[in-house]
Amino acid sequence: MAKTKWIIEPGALTIYPKRNLRIVGIIFFALIAGFIFFLSRSLQGYSASFTIGYYGLLLLIPILLIFIAESKVIFDGNSRRLYKKIGFLPIGSIPFDDIASVQPYEILGSGYNYRLFKKSNRHGKGLIVSAGYNKATNANLIQFQQEVLPKIDELVFANAPVIPKQTIYDFQFFKEEGGVYLLRDNKMGSLIFGLILIGITVAILLNPGFMVDENAFKRIFISYLPAAIGLALLFAATSNIRFDKARQKIIRSTFAGRVVKEYAFDDLIRFQIIRKTTNLIYSGTEVRAEIEVPAKRKVITLILKNFIGTKKIDLFIDEANTILGRI
Repeated sequence: MAKTKWIIEPGALTIYPKRNLRIVGIIFFALIAGFIFFLSRSLQGYSASFTIGYYGLLLLIPILLIFIAESKVIFDGNSRRLYKKIGFLPIGSIPFDDIASVQPYEILGSGYNYRLFKKSNRHGKGLIVSAGYNKATNANLIQFQQEVLPKIDELVFANAPVIPKQTIYDFQFFKEEGGVYLLRDNKMGSLIFGLILIGITVAILLNPGFMVDENAFKRIFISYLPAAIGLALLFAATSNIRFDKARQKIIRSTFAGRVVKEYAFDDLIRFQIIRKTTNLIYSGTEVRAEIEVPAKRKVITLILKNFIGTKKIDLFIDEANTILGRI
């Protein structure tokens, strides 16, 4: 069964990314209608207005699912705008010139869908333009890639002006000292919290009677867990990343500079944008550097910065690329 439906016209493209909800809504409607039929025999003695309202509320859920299933995005080549609708209700539009890309977006590590991203927020949640897929071999997905994506390129990007990146001279995310660019990162909170946790373990060890009646494993685990977490926080708080432009090196130092690793600018493959969720709730976005290590014949990822919002990620990457000499 096709998960995404679309209609291709010479100057327009209409996509129904949630059409598969229609069947779910119809099934729920049938089940709830049957439930109402049997329930009507036991709801004797209630007023007609109460009964009708109660039944209407039950039926509202599947009706809303069917309505949402008719959500669509319309790429209108004549007006060069994308229009969003839920059923017949318009809910907004986006000029083609504000669209940055249409690309895959991972869903909870179990699959992905395609989403549209605006230039003002290239790394946010994006606008869903396809259903979710678990396998790259899905027939509907392959057809979507072969038919829909080229049409989007034709309508949106074929005539879009090319705007070159501008070299950056005033850096927000790096501090320059003698040709070495230190990545700014406020780690005072990690340092203080790490010291507090280590202090908790010290206080426990100075109290011989702590959990004396518990078994040895539980006592050791409770005693040393705060210190373990505290040391991890101190490790993060005493590390820094520098871009040495003169030596063409990315330098990562930890434990207050006692451990230093260097990577050549030319070995940086790309920047990765990782959107994180905790219990289905957005918990930040990481920017990582994917680096090839020729001596070890492997590729490592180096976490550069964590963002709570996503609108400044492009600026951060532009600043890094300016230092790397790629802009």
